[in-house]
Order: sequence, then C-alpha cells, then structure tokens
Amino acid sequence: MAKKPGNPNPKLPVSKGIPVAESLYLPKHYGSEVKDKGGLEKTVIWEVDDIVDFIFPKKYQPTYFKVAGAFVRLILKDGRVTKNEISGFLKETGYSRSTLENKIIPKLVRFGLLKREREIEAGMRRGRALILNESLTFTNYLERIAFGWNMLVSTARQKRKAKDSKLEEFE
Repeated sequence: MAKKPGNPNPKLPVSKGIPVAESLYLPKHYGSEVKDKGGLEKTVIWEVDDIVDFIFPKKYQPTYFKVAGAFVRLILKDGRVTKNEISGFLKETGYSRSTLENKIIPKLVRFGLLKREREIEAGMRRGRALILNESLTFTNYLERIAFGWNMLVSTARQKRKAKDSKLEEFE
C-alpha cells in the first residue's frame, strides 16, 4: 500500500480569538470568583471592584483592574470628569496616562459604563474638551441580552406545556 503524500499532522493556523478590548470576563456562576462577591443573590450589593472585575479581571489584568477601579470611583463620585480632573487623578495616583487613555477609558466607553462627550470651552482655540460621565448603557445592554434569553426559554417552556396538555387530552 502506497503512502499518501502530504503532512499527516498539519499545524492549524493560530486563532486570534476574541479581541481583549471587546471581551467580557464571565467566570463560572457557581465558582469562587462570583461566590466571593456575594453570589448571584440580588440583595447583596457589589462594589465598584466587583463590577470592574468582569471588564478587567484582576486575575488576568491586575494593573488595568486597579487603574479602572480607581477611575470609575472618581467618575461615580464627581459624576462628570474633564481633562483637568483626569490630569489631577493621574498626578495624585501616579498611574500611566497612556494606560488610562488608550486602554481603560476606551473599553469602559465601548462597554457602556462611561459616556464620552465633547464640549467647547471658552478660551480654546480649536477642538473640544473631553468630558466623561457615568452611563447606564452597560446595564441596558446586558438586560436586553438577558431578557432575550428569558423570552426564548419562557416561550419554549410554554410550547412544551401546551404540547404536553394536548397529548394528555388524546390519552
């Protein structure tokens, strides 16, 4: 018998996977990461770090987690943050401007925790000043996904129940 030509164990191309900038970390709902936050019980309040941990997991991105947590606390305290407050925050904490502006803020905006606005300030020759506000888009996004799943499961259960009751009528 003749041997077949070609590589019997071809090396598969490297998968790029989900871009980190677009990924949400969802550990096992029954695992220690969620239990340590108080579990899924709705009466237990999660703190800023508990929420930020799903976006910048402390386990995998400890620096981003730390910077994002401090920055989100600043936004929640002030409600509105401008370029000047960001500069003050960076001086006070010693965090990297590059990390905050290139990694943390864009992901928080993309996920809907922050809303980026521009405003014309008096005395500015050109351009518009950056303003960051807290946003509930993140909540709306996740609630919409959860509601969609809830509707699918409820509909499937109702259809099975109706089918079962029709079968019982014929028996």
